[in-house]
Amino acid sequence: QTYEEKFPGILKEEGFAASIEDSTQTTKYLALHKNAEIGTILFVKNQMNNLKVMVRVIGKLPDTGQNDKIIIRLSKVAYSKLDPIDPIIPVELSYIKE
Repeated sequence: QTYEEKFPGILKEEGFAASIEDSTQTTKYLALHKNAEIGTILFVKNQMNNLKVMVRVIGKLPDTGQNDKIIIRLSKVAYSKLDPIDPIIPVELSYIKE
């Protein structure tokens, strides 16, 4: 039985992640996402080194020019846990659609 058969309703997405450019420092693992509902818990995996982090969606990612290629923005503390080597990294997201 595959993972998808065992847990139907889990969505997987691939794309790029970046840090939220914000002056406020938080120790919480938060994210802005284009499609996921506010309050959704996402599993984010850095595809370059397989490090993972869990984050909570706190808002929609705005459709601006700087977010064209990005599917998720993470709080600075969550982004740093993925040990990024670039300002934008390839990620795989997993979450349950409500």
